[in-house]
Amino acid sequence: MNLEPLQLLVVDNDDVDREKIGRLLIRAGLNAHITEASSAREAIEIGGRQWYDCIFLDYHLGDAIGLDVFTALNHAPMEQPCPPVIMITGQGDESLAVSLLKAGVRDYIPKERLTSDLLYSVLLDSLHRFELEHKIQEQQERLEHLSLYDSLTNIPNRTLFFDRLEHEIHLALRMSMSFAVLLLDLDLFKEVNDTLGHEAGDTVLQTCAQRVQEILRDSDTVARLGGDEFAVLLSGTNSVEGAMIVAEKILTQIRTPIPIGDAQTSISASIGIALFPQHGNDSRQLIAHADMAMYRAKEIHCGYEVYGNCIEPRQRSILLASRLRTAIEEKELFVEFQPVVHLDTREVVAVEALVRWSSPEHGLISPSEFIPVAERSAIIKPLTYAVLDMALTQLAHWRTQGIGLQMSVNLSARLINDPELAQRVQDSLTSRHLPPDCLTLELTETAIMEHVERARDVVSSLRALGIHISIDDFGAGFTSFKYLRELDISEIKIDQIFNLETGFEARDQAIIRSMIMLARGLNVKVVAEGIENPKRYQQLQDLGCALGQGYAIGRPMSAERFIEWMKAWQAASTL
Repeated sequence: MNLEPLQLLVVDNDDVDREKIGRLLIRAGLNAHITEASSAREAIEIGGRQWYDCIFLDYHLGDAIGLDVFTALNHAPMEQPCPPVIMITGQGDESLAVSLLKAGVRDYIPKERLTSDLLYSVLLDSLHRFELEHKIQEQQERLEHLSLYDSLTNIPNRTLFFDRLEHEIHLALRMSMSFAVLLLDLDLFKEVNDTLGHEAGDTVLQTCAQRVQEILRDSDTVARLGGDEFAVLLSGTNSVEGAMIVAEKILTQIRTPIPIGDAQTSISASIGIALFPQHGNDSRQLIAHADMAMYRAKEIHCGYEVYGNCIEPRQRSILLASRLRTAIEEKELFVEFQPVVHLDTREVVAVEALVRWSSPEHGLISPSEFIPVAERSAIIKPLTYAVLDMALTQLAHWRTQGIGLQMSVNLSARLINDPELAQRVQDSLTSRHLPPDCLTLELTETAIMEHVERARDVVSSLRALGIHISIDDFGAGFTSFKYLRELDISEIKIDQIFNLETGFEARDQAIIRSMIMLARGLNVKVVAEGIENPKRYQQLQDLGCALGQGYAIGRPMSAERFIEWMKAWQAASTL
């Protein structure tokens, strides 16, 4: 219970009315300390230097009106907001009352109605509403802060950083200015968490954020993007050299040992630098290029690196890896479909989904370049699932058009160890109302040979759901026949090295014939890949291979182009 007396200010230029209001307030039994003011100037002076819980303000003050005093108090340089004001006047005008309430006055009492009970009731109501509104405002401010600031480090988060970055871009374009973006990633931060614990890791993040903030100007921004990744916006920085100086200062501060309890730990960082507009003219390009430079700095252990327009070939893989995650999020990846046909009947029975990447900066990037990069990093998991979702979405659309094809999707060897694989695939099918047997997942032979026991479990769980499994590049390994009968395989795809040999020698034919005979004995379908010309098509058909795909049949193509191709293929097959 609050035992402190209320601080009340009564403002009226009429001595009799002012004293009457004071007496009525005392008669109401309030625990209050009452201060009086007899003019507008005195009220503004007193109210500007001291906080009052409530102000009773006469509307007609001789030299001014009460609304002027109210406005002046609202703009007074006080730490707290203007207290509730109750306007008292001898003018009982309803329109005046409405205008005062719209201006923000808490209540309005005509002088002829003044009683101790009314003053008491109006005062308590005004104080209650003021307290409630103050709490709501504080809550709104807290929610806004949480939405824009990182809860651990109390610096701007990703949302606020990108908002400020967009603002800086507009300002720079209007003023023909430049600025710099720095991306910072702590080196070996995971080891700090693993060895010292998450509390120590939090201390490192908080300390690094504070140290970077102390280096920067008020016009600059440091934000935590997530994990151990920070971003810095250097407003108005017009040279690479200026950004490099800041990067060096940041690294020096971060490398200073950080107290953790009774001990200390040291950490370093890698920084990538990109300048507007030299290295990008929008936020996405700037972040992507700073990210590439940061990964390059991490790779060569140089502390910081500046993005350059000419990237050396040896740097390209690390830059692609850093860019690929953004490409997935920005939907730069798309899928093309290569048909699989029955070699005897020429019926189109399936398609294989093949991922493609159209980069805004680099144009079309070959799968042979970015897929190996993805395979060497954790990005292969979201990449694989993104391709699966795109392929099944298209398949679901085709099925509504009466086109019932089998869909083949390549499965990375790294996902064999993903415990969520079967459930994730099932969810993707179920959400699109697709039966499991419409999907074939392709695993390379070498992937199976490297993870035999785990592959056996994965294949069993997927087959139990009704999903078909294909061994891609069959024949490229050395132990294929040993394990083929142990795995519940639906299909094998003969490695195209047997089909691309110019001579297609008798030895190759014997190998292919043996594969076909083995597969038939195990009730497994055979698909020949890499059929590049009509002659090879005929040779494989003569060897008894049932299914095939390759450029002689159809190249990978968009979904729209595939429908056109299929109509033309079927028309030609009936001739």
